[in-house]
Amino acid sequence: MNILVFNAGSSTLKASLFNENVFLKKGRDASSLLVETSTKVDGGNRASFKKAATGAIQKILKEAKQDKESISMIGHRIVHGGKKLRATTIIDRSVTEEIEARIDLAPTHNPNALGCIDAAQAYFGNDLRQVAVFDTAFHRTIPEMRSLYPVPSEWQEKFEIRRYGFHGINHGYCARRAGELLPDSAERIIICHLGNGCSLSAVLHGVSVNTTMGFTPLEGLMMGTRCGSIDPGIIMHLINREKFDGEKLEEILNKNSGILAVSAKSGDMRELLQARSEHDEKAALAFDMFVDRLTHYIASFTASLGGLDTLVFTGGIGEHSCEVRQAVVESLSYFGLKLDAQANKDCVGDDTADATISAKNSKVAILKIRAGEDFEIARQCFEFASAQVFSSWP
Repeated sequence: MNILVFNAGSSTLKASLFNENVFLKKGRDASSLLVETSTKVDGGNRASFKKAATGAIQKILKEAKQDKESISMIGHRIVHGGKKLRATTIIDRSVTEEIEARIDLAPTHNPNALGCIDAAQAYFGNDLRQVAVFDTAFHRTIPEMRSLYPVPSEWQEKFEIRRYGFHGINHGYCARRAGELLPDSAERIIICHLGNGCSLSAVLHGVSVNTTMGFTPLEGLMMGTRCGSIDPGIIMHLINREKFDGEKLEEILNKNSGILAVSAKSGDMRELLQARSEHDEKAALAFDMFVDRLTHYIASFTASLGGLDTLVFTGGIGEHSCEVRQAVVESLSYFGLKLDAQANKDCVGDDTADATISAKNSKVAILKIRAGEDFEIARQCFEFASAQVFSSWP
């Protein structure tokens, strides 16, 4: 069984081809990843992603020396499925309509995924099963006291206002991977998914019990170009006093805020660190703000868990920035966290494996785990197929 995976980000399309052998062994066997490709695409544009996905299909089949009949199923990362779609499911017309209806909640992601679905349907036809794997699914276990907002109750029913959480595919993967790496320290885990988009999750006995992102991917941590949590009164002020409209505010808060806004230079952590090393004051401030908000939420989530056994860093920043990891751990030293300085510096390359980077006398284990969204999507597709959910299997 070969599984084609589409991971449509805000401005990047990743496509990967896995075979079933990867799920018959413990851990992540890279040899079963047949081929992968990554392409920059105009975000929030369904047509652009359809075109990019068609090209990715052709490239992957050529490089893997496979024909279209070799593909058994296709898995898609879907950022937001609303209240109804929070579990892995077969894609049909009703599912695509629900994803379309949630574009306003994930405008830079849902159209992209729909473009990939369009491309796969056009290329492979209607007989090949496509499966949606939702970023929100892992967080459906968060208790009501944290998933509900203190707003009028009718909003919950009429507008489906609640905390959904995002990045759940990778949070779920990292929770399982941490259990494999450190089975004796996997009871209470905080996972820091840090990239252009950033979120934390608090995981208790393998189950998500808290997360920073909420109704949309805008809440929570300061991010590359997203503001994270701010006083909602700021929005009301700009609407009432400055006559800003919703579309303009959405553009500013999603694409022109965060690290980019504070540094006045870039939303890319690599560029920020370079400017900071050159004594750029705004870059230094942006870095300090990023770390401060991150440590604030880690401390808060430690309270949610009643303690902390393992802290995980993942995502582009989490995996590659030893400076961010060092600053965070130093800020949380009062919890008994301590880094192995050399191990922290050594695990920054693209090819570095998952690693324990805590010192031997650290009271909390600290891990760097490579993001595994594509692997996790393929795994869920394989388990879905193995459970014989489909009445007929290609």
